Parts: sequence; structure tokens; C-alpha cells
Amino acid sequence: MHLPKFDYLEPETIRETCQLLKTYQGESMIIAGGSDLIVAMKQRLKTPKYLIGLKKVASLQGIAEENGELIIGPLTTLQDLVDSATVQEKMPLLVQAAREVGSPLIRSIATIGGNLCLDNRCRYYNQSEFWRKANQQCIKAGGRKCLITNKTDRCNATFSSDLAPALIAMEAKVTLNTPESERIISLADFYTADSTKPNQASGGGMFLSKIRIPLPTQSLRGIYHKHRKRQSIDFPIVGLAGTMEFAGGVCQKAQLVLTGVGSGPIIANTAVNKLLGQRLTSELINDCALAAATGIRPYKTDLTTPSYKRKIVQLLVAETIKVLGGISE
Repeated sequence: MHLPKFDYLEPETIRETCQLLKTYQGESMIIAGGSDLIVAMKQRLKTPKYLIGLKKVASLQGIAEENGELIIGPLTTLQDLVDSATVQEKMPLLVQAAREVGSPLIRSIATIGGNLCLDNRCRYYNQSEFWRKANQQCIKAGGRKCLITNKTDRCNATFSSDLAPALIAMEAKVTLNTPESERIISLADFYTADSTKPNQASGGGMFLSKIRIPLPTQSLRGIYHKHRKRQSIDFPIVGLAGTMEFAGGVCQKAQLVLTGVGSGPIIANTAVNKLLGQRLTSELINDCALAAATGIRPYKTDLTTPSYKRKIVQLLVAETIKVLGGISE
């Protein structure tokens, strides 16, 4: 499959990038590593007239500590995250999640910004142009209804970023830029739960320029579990990032964030609330795992069933709490 025709633009500053997005809003897209966008363009899922490359904007690259935060540029590749001594020492959870993405070749070109802005996926949408023309079009591809639910109310394509749950679990924030403004919001608020425009940068005119992560305390433990068909390449069937902090054997802080089971990252709030202020017991762990599994509403956007995903969520939540709590079976 070949790429559609487009003009390639290379801004050199954040302000220039914002202006190009505004000028060509609805006709342009940002390209970072391109590991996802190029495939989508070949499938004619995305056909921008203008691609805005960011390689010349130096401020969008690199990793630095600043005022108690780790600041990461969105053009930082996943391999750069894995190789960074600073990230390895202070945020091993982020390294673990980055290692789970794709393959070594993909990680060498894919960026953290691209992974956070990953488009939602569905078995009816992520197909070739020939396949889609031979079948009914879904809402995300410009049709009238979601082919998963057979309803016209909304698209139910699945969010599948690996880094987003890990960063949300670490209370990350992002900086968003437009030609008129710059604002900082929590990464959790960056996502819309609307599968046609899954994040605030999806509509154009705005882009993500920084990822800001507060440096964790020494006592904060974190882990990322990813369930998939193969040991590389695949998107998560279910992914779970967890962080917990204990004092005197009592859980003082916890976060459990899921990917692959909804239209955006899902925080398992009911399970988290059950953990806070408690000592871990087998009964509590099982109760939290069940609460997380029953609190989601996945759709069959791939070849796995919703009931299968709920079971995997239940198993991963239980395993995550046990590992973070230092419980060995």
C-alpha cells in the first residue's frame, strides 16, 4: 500500500507549529515517529493534506529534572526512555511500560507523545480501504452506526496506549499549546472517552508539548502488567498500571489504571478506595479485583469477548496488588 499525496511542513518553534495547526485545521496532522500514523494513512484511515513534522523543534525532545518534576519532550522515543539512566532510577514503572510497546525497531522510532495520542482501535475500523469498501462503514470511518453495538449513539473503539496508564498512575500532567494559550492539565483529563476524538489534541489546533511527572517518593511501588496474544508487537488486550505506598503495613496511597477495556484509560476508583487505609488480606484483594472487573464495560472491538477481558482484569488486579504489597504465594 502506498501513501496518499500530502505536503510536508517543518516548523522550528512551538508557536509556528500552533499557527500551522490553526491555519490548516481539519486538513493537517502532526507526525512524530509515525509508527501508527503512517499505517493509518496507507489504509486511508487518515488522509491529511498537510503533515506537520516536529523534528526541527528542539524543545520537544529530551528528558530533564526541573522543580521536583521529570519533564519529557513528546518527541522522546520509547527507546530513549528505556535507555535513560534517570528514568531507570526514578521511574522504573515508566521504563517497564515503554518496554512493553511493539518491538525494538518500533520503540526506536515511536515517541512518548505519539503513544499518548494513539488513536482508538476497532476490528471494523483498522482495516484496509478495500476491506472497508466491501463492508458497511462504521461511525469512526464516516458511517451512521457503531458496528459493534449496531447503535447510532457513539463509537466504541478501544483505547490501547501502554504508557498512558503508567503515567496516570504516577499523576502525570501535560502541557497543551494553541496559538493563543498554553495550559497544563492532568493526563487523565487529557482523554475524552469519545472514540472518534479520543483526546483533546485529536481535533487539531492544539498539541501536546510536554509531559510532566512529579518525582515519586522512595516508598512508592509501581508495576505494569500487559496481557496480549504475543510477547511483542501486539496492542494490549488488557493493560494495568498500579502504584501503591505503605506505612506500617497500611496502604496510604494507591492507583490502578486500565487500558484496552474502554474508550479511554479507566481508573479503577472503587477498587482503589477499598485499598486506602487498609492492611492487605486475601479477602480484600479478591474484593478489589472483583470490583475492578465488574466496574468496566468492554466491547468486542477485537477477537476477545467482554467476559474474557473482565476475567483478565480480575486476575491482573489481584496479581498487581499482591506484587506491590510484597505478598508471595
